[in-house]
Formats: sequence, structure tokens, C-alpha cells
Amino acid sequence: MSLTAATALLVSVVGCGPIEYINQVGIKAASAVSAAKLAQADRLAPYEYTSAEEYLHKAREEASYAEYEEAIEFGRKAEEMANKGRAIAVSRLSQGGGASSSATPTREREEPRPAADAPRPEAE
Repeated sequence: MSLTAATALLVSVVGCGPIEYINQVGIKAASAVSAAKLAQADRLAPYEYTSAEEYLHKAREEASYAEYEEAIEFGRKAEEMANKGRAIAVSRLSQGGGASSSATPTREREEPRPAADAPRPEAE
């Protein structure tokens, strides 16, 4: 193999990591997290949404150390969790639920009761 061919092969192999990183983390994972946020996954599927955000953060951190394989893997996990969170949020919203009706305990939706030691209004 000639020196030019070897150099071209080396450049193409080395260049794949950052390119795939940009595609996976910069486009797919970031878009999935954004879509999950728009679907209110941060309120309706907090575990999945928070996981997605943290995986995305970790992917970007790994890329800053030029660890592109690890960054890409964290990007895939971020995309997967964001998609799960979005699906859960959309499902809960379509059921007519929402954070205030399905996630709020019944006792928090009741009218407040007067305290036992509070003075009662005079009957007329």
C-alpha cells in the first residue's frame, strides 16, 4: 500500500468518530431530548427525561476528552431515554391526565380543612 493510500485510510478512520458523534449526539440525541421537553416529559416522565439529559451531558463531556466511542454510546442512551420519556408523556397527556390529575395525590386536590384548634365561626 502506498503512503498516500495509507494516509487516506488513516484520515477516514480517524474522521469517523467526530462525524458520527456530531450525528448521534449533536443531532439525534439533542433533538430527542428537546422533543421530550416539548412533550412535558420533564413533568410527566421525570426519570426518563432526567436520564436523557444526564446521558447527553455525559456524551458531551466524553467528547471533550476525544473519547468519541463512549460519547456516541452515551448519545444513543440519551436518545433512547428521551424517546421513552416522550412516549410516556404523550400517553399520559392523551389519557386526559397531566401532572395535576395523575401525579398529584387526591388529598392535595381536596379543599383545605380548618385546623382542629382553629376558632369556628359563630352560628347566627
